[in-house]
Amino acid sequence: MITPNLLAKLDLFSSLPEADLTRLAAKAADIRLTPGAWLAREGERLGFLVVLKGRLTLRKQINGKELHIADVAAGDFFGEVNALLDLPAASSLCALTHCRVAAFDRQQLKELMESSTECGAFIRKVLQTRLEDGPRHAMELSKVRVQAFGPREDPYLNQILKFLKSNRIAYEWQDAPAGGDGSSAHTAPSLTIDGIPVAHPMSERVVAEAFGIPTTPQHRSYDLLIVGGGPAGLAAAVYGGSEGLRVLLVEQNAMGGQAVSSSRIENYLGFPSGISGEDLAERAVRQAQKFGSELVLTRRVTRLQLDPSGRYRISLDGDDHVTATSVLLTTGVSWRKLEADGVEELLGRGVSYGVAGIEPVNLSGKRVFLVGGGNSAGQAAIALANYAASVTLLVRGAKLEATMSQYLIEQLRRKSNVRIETESKLESVAAHGVLSAICTSHRGKPSRRRKADALYILIGADASTDWLPSNLDCNEDGFIRTGRDVTPRLFGDNGRAPFLLETSVPGIFCAGDVRHGSIKRVASAVGEGSMAISSIHQFLALQQEAAQVPVSITDGTQVTSHLNFSSN
Repeated sequence: MITPNLLAKLDLFSSLPEADLTRLAAKAADIRLTPGAWLAREGERLGFLVVLKGRLTLRKQINGKELHIADVAAGDFFGEVNALLDLPAASSLCALTHCRVAAFDRQQLKELMESSTECGAFIRKVLQTRLEDGPRHAMELSKVRVQAFGPREDPYLNQILKFLKSNRIAYEWQDAPAGGDGSSAHTAPSLTIDGIPVAHPMSERVVAEAFGIPTTPQHRSYDLLIVGGGPAGLAAAVYGGSEGLRVLLVEQNAMGGQAVSSSRIENYLGFPSGISGEDLAERAVRQAQKFGSELVLTRRVTRLQLDPSGRYRISLDGDDHVTATSVLLTTGVSWRKLEADGVEELLGRGVSYGVAGIEPVNLSGKRVFLVGGGNSAGQAAIALANYAASVTLLVRGAKLEATMSQYLIEQLRRKSNVRIETESKLESVAAHGVLSAICTSHRGKPSRRRKADALYILIGADASTDWLPSNLDCNEDGFIRTGRDVTPRLFGDNGRAPFLLETSVPGIFCAGDVRHGSIKRVASAVGEGSMAISSIHQFLALQQEAAQVPVSITDGTQVTSHLNFSSN
C-alpha cells in the first residue's frame, strides 16, 4: 500500500502536513505495472495520476501511425486536465519499466488543491501550461499524410477517395480541371503518402498497404474467421478476442460497413448526444485490436472448403489461404439497385449508392437529391443539409412516418433547406460529363426536369449471398436462416439442433443484417455479433469433446457437412 512517507518524497506533496499525507495515502489506488503494460488507453476515463516509480511513455494514434508524445518519470503527474474537466484520455500510457503509480479520482484531486495552497498553485500552473500548449501540439501532430491530385469527377480517383474517407483516413485533395466528358484530359490522378508517390495502377489494396493498413493474415490457422467488418463482425471480433480465441476478420471495403455512413446515431445506448457511425467503427476497431483480434482490409473470401481434417480452408483473393475451426458470416447487405435511366452510367460522376466516403464540404452550395425514406436517408439528409444549398428527399411512399424514426423526421422538418417529397419517383438522370439534371414524377403525373448536382440512392438493401452454396439455407430473398429457422433436413443428422445463430452448415454461423429475421439496426447487429461468440463457444466445446483435431483454444473439431464453393 502507499504510505505517507512515500508521498512525502515527491515535490508535489512535500509541503503537506503529516495528517494530510496520511489521509491522501489512504485514498490512493496503488497501481503496479510491468514493462509493456498499459496504464490507460486513448479514449478511456483518466484520473489524476502520480508516478511513484519507473518511467512511462505517452503514445497517440495519428492518421494510422502511433506517435511518441513524451515520457513521464517518477515525480511527474498527469491527468489533472482530464480529471477536473471530465475528459477522456487524449493519449495512451504504456510502462517502459516496472512502474508504480498513485491514482486519485476527481474529488480527491479537488480536495488536494483546495486544502493546500502550494499544491493547488503547482497543479494549476502545470494545468495552465498544458492547456496553452495543447493546440500547438495538436497542430504539430495532425499533419495529413495523404495528398491527392486530380479531378474529383474522375471515377478512378473518386473510388480511391471514397475508400480513404470510408476508412477515416484524412487527405488533402488538389483539384485538376476535368475534360468536357468528365474525365481528366491532361493529368492522370495521383496520390502520395508521406511524400512518396503511390505506384500505378492504384487500387484500394495498394493504397492500404502504402498507408500501413494490414491486408494479409499474420497466421495460417484460426479458431474463428469472420467475413465482414460491419457492426456485427466488429462486435464478434471484440468478444471473441477478449475470450481468448484466435480471430481473423476479413473486410473488403471499410471497417464499420454501411454504419459509417450514419452521421449521427442518436438512439444507441450509452451515447445520449449521439455518435457517428465513423466514430463507433473506429472505437470498435481499436477495441478489437486491443484484445488481439486480427483485422485485414481490402480482402475478399473467394472459397470455403472443408478439408480432410474437419477444419475450414478459406481462400482469399490474392491467393492467400488460412484455416479456421469456425466461420461467422457478417457480410451485411448491399444497396438495392434503382431502375432509372442513366443511373448506372453516372455512378461516380455525381450519382452514388449510399453516402459512405462522401465529403459533405464538397457539396457546399450544391443542389442535392436523395432517393429513399428510411433512417439512412434521413441521417444523410440532415448531415448534407449543413453544406448543400438544398436537399430534396424523394420518397415513394405516402407517409414518411411509416419508414423513418420520428426523431429524424422532426430534425428534417427543422431544416429550412430540406424538402420532403412523398409519392415521388426518380425517372431518369442526365449529364454533361457529370450529373446535371434529373427527371422526377409525382403521383404518376408526367415527369419534370430539375437541375441537380448530386444524387444519392438509399432505397433499402439486398442480401449478397448468391455466392454461398446451395446447402446453406436462405429464404426467398437470400437472407441466411439460423437456429430454429433452419430447415431440419438441410442441417442433416448431426445428433443435435443448430445452435443459436448457427446456419444449416455446422460450424458456420451468421449475424447482423444478412441474417434472416434480424432487425436492421446498428445496436441489433452489435448484439448479434456478441451473441454469436456464445454459440461458437458451444460448438467448439463439442469439438473439444470429440478431441479429434487440435486447435489453439480447444482440442479438436469434427464437422460432418461437406463444403466446396467459391464466390463470384
